[in-house]
Amino acid sequence: MGKLAEGQKLWWVPNRSRFAQQKEVTVTKVGRKWAQLDNNERIDIETLVADAGQYSPNGHCYVSRESYEESVALSNAWSNMKRDLQYGASPDGVTIEDIEKARQLLKLPHISVSP
Repeated sequence: MGKLAEGQKLWWVPNRSRFAQQKEVTVTKVGRKWAQLDNNERIDIETLVADAGQYSPNGHCYVSRESYEESVALSNAWSNMKRDLQYGASPDGVTIEDIEKARQLLKLPHISVSP
């Protein structure tokens, strides 16, 4: 993510959605470490996580609603695939080479396989 700028729109996702809604927010001030938002929260300019002092963060910002939705979709897809791999046997016809290609695509470390 690039530098934040005053007036920039971000997508706010609260950690406790029961009490607050996701919404578009505007950056009102940018400092060296924190950016102030128009919802009275401040976020770390690198991580976009809200400052909560000693407590759990109140929320997190994304550069757009679309980037948040992509993040959720990726997380869901990864969770579903992990579940499927954990409880299933290898599909018929899958080779060691196929598995190694999949590991490479997923940027997983190479594992040597011996009979």
